Amino acid sequence: MATSERVHKLKLLIGGLEEPAGREYLSAPALSCGIPRGSIIELLGPYRTEWLAQFLKLHPEFRTFWAEREQHILPTALYQRGLDLTKITFGTLGEDLILPLRRVLQSQLYQIVIAPQKFTEIRILKAFQLFTEKSNSVLFLMGDKAPSQAWPISMQLEIKKSPNSQFQIDILRQKHGTNLS
Repeated sequence: MATSERVHKLKLLIGGLEEPAGREYLSAPALSCGIPRGSIIELLGPYRTEWLAQFLKLHPEFRTFWAEREQHILPTALYQRGLDLTKITFGTLGEDLILPLRRVLQSQLYQIVIAPQKFTEIRILKAFQLFTEKSNSVLFLMGDKAPSQAWPISMQLEIKKSPNSQFQIDILRQKHGTNLS
């Protein structure tokens, strides 16, 4: 467990840090603490897409918007993993993701929004954070190699697989809840 996670857990135990009332957590594969709604989650690691597909399978009632600059995800692969494609809207948005994602989040039509992590400006991420809080949705940013240092990102998960083919999740950052993974 990282030092910041230990400090956070200790503050929660001694009452020095309180959770916002009514924050809802969504169940997630191999992550006992869950995913907080109304937050930005950055996913890293080689198995992030596979983990995300299992997460979506756990929540078939949610409408999902999957944004990409160029099409990389195959809808048929998600269908083969048991996902209902009528609940997922795919968007190939080109280079400028900011305005379309902003509109998707503001619409409050989607409980889950997925996009590549290509944002470096804090003001953009802060706007996304405010929109996800207002819509009580989750914005998953698919990170590349290194985790972002941007503070509006609530949780960063590095997803790998163990030798027995189970997901192994390292929580790199967690602002909400306790780390029970």
